[in-house]
Amino acid sequence: MKKVVINVNPTEALRQQKLLQGLDEALLKQLEGHVRFQYVPDRQMALRQGTEGDALLLVISGRLQVISFSEDGREVGWSFLEAGDFYGEVAVIDAQPRMASVVALTEMTVVGYLPRTIANELMTRHPKVAERVLQHLCKMIRDANRLRAALSAASAHARIFSVLNSTLVHGAGSGQTVIENMPTQQALAMMANVSRESVSRALQLLIRLGVVEKDRRRLIVLQPQRLETLATGQESVPEMTPEP
Repeated sequence: MKKVVINVNPTEALRQQKLLQGLDEALLKQLEGHVRFQYVPDRQMALRQGTEGDALLLVISGRLQVISFSEDGREVGWSFLEAGDFYGEVAVIDAQPRMASVVALTEMTVVGYLPRTIANELMTRHPKVAERVLQHLCKMIRDANRLRAALSAASAHARIFSVLNSTLVHGAGSGQTVIENMPTQQALAMMANVSRESVSRALQLLIRLGVVEKDRRRLIVLQPQRLETLATGQESVPEMTPEP
């Protein structure tokens, strides 16, 4: 197997981490000696459900998705992780097995592993770090509740619209409502518990209705309110008609 050389500036990589922002440079230098950087190929796991929570995951570059597995082995998609994000604090804190896996979605994903003992020490000694961990835990709970509500929708289209509306859509700096770095249709299908083909048809329908438009790797939401009414069932989903 070809050896992959990871070109990472440790100081700069840690400085860009949301969890560590505001910490003094001397402390970041100390952390450099503890973080293990690793390249994760596309569709390979950075963390595995059920394993020991021996490290906190830091996303250096690329994109990953948090997934879990049902009793019948089916993948269930949850949230996405971008550069600067962190994950795995629950298992780090309670020393119990990991509740979910994290899989890479891009070719050049690089992560860092901060050992559990060091991560716990950071949370104990630095209130800023502890506050960010608590905020992340709150966000995880809220996101999980929104996704459960989305999955309760009866139709496949409504579930897809709900995932887009409640999990991925956010305001960009330009004032537009967008989905940055549009996830793959397979990733969306896992989150909505539908087929990839259903996601493709739902996106085509939204484009035909003028609710969204594609812009390279972004999906611009032109009618956020209508997307919400479609997601909540306040507006019935029109029938798809064949292209002329």
